[in-house]
Amino acid sequence: MKNLDDKDKRILEMLIEDSRRPYREIAEAVDLSESTVRKRVLRLQEDGVIERFTIRVCREEEKCIMAFITVIPKSSAEIKELLRETQVLPQCEEVYFLAGECGVLIKVVVPEINELDALIESFKARSDVKSVERVCVVLKPIKQPDTTSLRV
Repeated sequence: MKNLDDKDKRILEMLIEDSRRPYREIAEAVDLSESTVRKRVLRLQEDGVIERFTIRVCREEEKCIMAFITVIPKSSAEIKELLRETQVLPQCEEVYFLAGECGVLIKVVVPEINELDALIESFKARSDVKSVERVCVVLKPIKQPDTTSLRV
């Protein structure tokens, strides 16, 4: 990792366990002041070691529906707005701009099928969307990314 000392690594470990953990609690565990921990976390963010703090809703697979949707914009000029708007939708966990004429691939997680249907219909109704090409619902995850690993 990028010049991380043992205290930085321990701070990261604690944030991975609970990203809402108070800096005061982390400070006590790593024998630093709260302000020093705050500064270290800010530096880790600026250095790109911590990319973001996220909340994942609905992780009990039997209660969630995960799907991948491919949305084709009407023109390449309109894709920027589509990408920007999908990034702020809470149901859209991941958004990818694809090469060629493949459009945008969106990973969505919703609690119920009717919410997935409503989301698909909202994409279809957009004036900047040519079509929704594919909707693939995940039946069973086989291999998922390790959310506890750190970026090097």
